[in-house]
Amino acid sequence: DERNYDLGVVPYNLRFFPHIYIHYAPWHNNFGHPMSHGCVNVSLENMKWVYAWAEEGIPVTVRE
Repeated sequence: DERNYDLGVVPYNLRFFPHIYIHYAPWHNNFGHPMSHGCVNVSLENMKWVYAWAEEGIPVTVRE
């Protein structure tokens, strides 16, 4: 959905649960460690790749 794409300074958003996204996080560089209240934060380079690769409806599994 194009409404998921760009939320201001945070481009390339993919919603996988209400109010929970996989998205770029420009405010830190500590990826791979809990830094959010549910969202999955990734680097801009990785988020561009995921965004281009993912298709609507693709299953998402989040593991600790």
